[in-house]
Amino acid sequence: MAHHETEAVVLKIFDHGESDKIITFFTADFGKITAIAKGAKRSKKRFVGKLELFNHLHILFADNKVSSLMRIDEAELRNPFPNLRSNYRSFVCATLASELILNWTVEHDQDENIFHLLCWTYDKLNGKAPLPSLLLFQLHLLTLLGFHLNLSTCCQCGTEVSAGQAYTFSPPRNGVICGRCATAPVGNSTLVLSLGTIRLLEKARGLPVDKWSRLHFSKQSLQEAMALFQTHNNFLLQRDILSWKELPFP
Repeated sequence: MAHHETEAVVLKIFDHGESDKIITFFTADFGKITAIAKGAKRSKKRFVGKLELFNHLHILFADNKVSSLMRIDEAELRNPFPNLRSNYRSFVCATLASELILNWTVEHDQDENIFHLLCWTYDKLNGKAPLPSLLLFQLHLLTLLGFHLNLSTCCQCGTEVSAGQAYTFSPPRNGVICGRCATAPVGNSTLVLSLGTIRLLEKARGLPVDKWSRLHFSKQSLQEAMALFQTHNNFLLQRDILSWKELPFP
């Protein structure tokens, strides 16, 4: 039985039997894994306060030859992100981020960039104004997954995005459509994007992570961008992400 250790964040957790817990982690070195923590519900030392939703941990786990479940042997708390469980807005935003990772990733598909993006997101959601951080998380997650949104030119005619035009976002085209090419009146679309929102998303995608906090999203830009990501994620995944229903829009 091989043993491994890695950094991990808790995406999902539920009770199993009288004393055990089953936890889904996203890890730095092994991607998404699901593991059983024997006796975790009764633990007074080994796991107490550690196997909680959103926690950033260092874990020691073992392969299981007779099951797809790993076995958690040890966990060391790195960051508990307490506001993610005590503040409702932060909790809902973190739950949505976790649900997106659960739906977008498969077991044992390692991606360290996604792991670090998720840790950054939990850290920012743990502070003030969680919605802009959630927006940036979704923008960069889609980019890491290979869905590089076309925000610079119309997907239909190829003209550059510019002032004086109305734009909508097309999930099947993975980008913006200008008012001249839109098949339906722009004003009737739920995915209308102002030029300011398009420019802001384009700028955000090109900035290094240490400069993301400099971006300022107006209420209009937050609403437009969140509507874009909700519709686009649902379209790409071909399923509804349940946490959207609880999201506290600005």
